[in-house]
Amino acid sequence: MLNPFAISWLWRGLKGRSVTFALLFATCVLGWPLSAQVNHLLTRLGVHWLYALILPACFFMWLAKREDHYVPDETKRKLWARGLIVGSITLAILMAWFRK
Repeated sequence: MLNPFAISWLWRGLKGRSVTFALLFATCVLGWPLSAQVNHLLTRLGVHWLYALILPACFFMWLAKREDHYVPDETKRKLWARGLIVGSITLAILMAWFRK
């Protein structure tokens, strides 16, 4: 089942505004959801389940807001975000094709 937030991540990545959300979408499409892995890690560390759900969302939103400091060139951010999305969808299709 696809994460319901993945559509929002796809849209933010396609607009080219967020490499972070494009990466979240790419990992979700490829079957290794990064947000679930962070949630699992926090749960294993003994963090209360409610905080384990809220902290990854806050972390990824904070990281997305800081992208302009890490990658100041907007054209490069757009290229990376769209490349992650197109590459992950292409790789997912190829993986499904080779499994047949």
